[in-house]
Amino acid sequence: MSTPASPTPRQTTFGRVAAAIVGAEALAITGFAVFYLLELLQGQGSDPVVVIMSIVTMLVFVVGLGYVAYGLWTRHPRAQAPAIAANGLLVPLGIAMFQFAPTLVAAAVLVGAVTTIVATIGMGRLDD
Repeated sequence: MSTPASPTPRQTTFGRVAAAIVGAEALAITGFAVFYLLELLQGQGSDPVVVIMSIVTMLVFVVGLGYVAYGLWTRHPRAQAPAIAANGLLVPLGIAMFQFAPTLVAAAVLVGAVTTIVATIGMGRLDD
């Protein structure tokens, strides 16, 4: 059985870029969860149960994306698929956002998603 080759500096850089973007996505969702919580505490939510479940759902994604970001940073073999899947879902969202969001925000979502996918693939195959 052969030992896996060390990653090249380019592959390491790709992994760090992907990890940083996924981490930023987790932070952005954290911001939305905090916003929803503040709205709930001020009594502004239309249905408290819906708001609470939205917050819980966001926090589940925050934990998942945080774990994926850590996995990409440390080059864990099981981190690539969820990073690609999560950002694959952001591509059509980014495209759709051009119709209702500021162009800069829509472009940031789209470019961030595509960059993460490319960087994750650019890490190369991560063996167990």
